[in-house]
Amino acid sequence: MESRELIIMRNFILIALLMFFPINGFASAAEDNVFEVEAEGRYQIADSYPIELAKSMALFNAKRKAVDLAGRYLSRKRYIEVYELDRDEIYSLTAREIKAEILEENRQKVGKISVYHVRIKARIRATDFVKAEMTDNKQEKSEVNESFYEEMEQVVSDQIDPGKDICKAYRLLRERKWRMALIYMNHLEKKYPNWAAIYMAKAVAYYVFHEPVSMKKALNKACRLGDNTACDDLKNIKKVNEYDFGVSAIE
Repeated sequence: MESRELIIMRNFILIALLMFFPINGFASAAEDNVFEVEAEGRYQIADSYPIELAKSMALFNAKRKAVDLAGRYLSRKRYIEVYELDRDEIYSLTAREIKAEILEENRQKVGKISVYHVRIKARIRATDFVKAEMTDNKQEKSEVNESFYEEMEQVVSDQIDPGKDICKAYRLLRERKWRMALIYMNHLEKKYPNWAAIYMAKAVAYYVFHEPVSMKKALNKACRLGDNTACDDLKNIKKVNEYDFGVSAIE
């Protein structure tokens, strides 16, 4: 199996070919594989938060769904290749960068809760994934120089940038920096309330820490926020070590 460094280097060569030698047979083939995708995203938020946050998050969620769809097929032709542990990092950064046309958007209000919904059309190429992988690798190298205090504090910027923010959470998990990952995700939870992706990532961290009760709570939260994978996990996981998830896992 290729190392992560070899894959990054190979993808760097690929993007160079696509940029400077578009008539190259392989480069042209990869460039020709373009997916035009329609996808929907939603995000719910309390009245105490700005509605612009809900719109940004709904848009990102829709773009991430579009990227997941395109990536599922492009990866089969090896125009893109990421490890399972890298997938969420790369796909999140890809969703951050692609352009999307908003076809429909609306806001529904129930009491003090607003649900923002968008439907988009996006064009996605193999090179979008390659560029995202290069960005992720560059960010990973820059974080090597962080001080111990900076690592443990895990300060989150005020800028609304869900793709970059959640990518760091996934990267900390991949690097097995479990406690730092939890600290960081606790900050993200305050910045992006009711974001299912955070709770799915926290469920993984709690599993590593042998805290199945907290793992189940995180999955429950993600499921209630509309994450189908979390709902399926709750239905299908019967035991984690000696902890019984129980038949009534979805509360």
